[in-house]
Amino acid sequence: MDVVYPDGTKVTVLTAADGLASPTATAVRGHELLITDAGLAAPHHAQLQGGRINLAALRAHG
Repeated sequence: MDVVYPDGTKVTVLTAADGLASPTATAVRGHELLITDAGLAAPHHAQLQGGRINLAALRAHG
């Protein structure tokens, strides 16, 4: 999963090593990030993952 900045730069922030297998949607609410994972790829476990967004770190990149 990538963060895409207004200038078009992309930074990968989550990968299969973080537990993503087949992410299907994301939602952001305030500092909360929710990711649905359909479980299409092995290990085939559909799940909902959540995390907190560090807005200061995102802004520091740009």
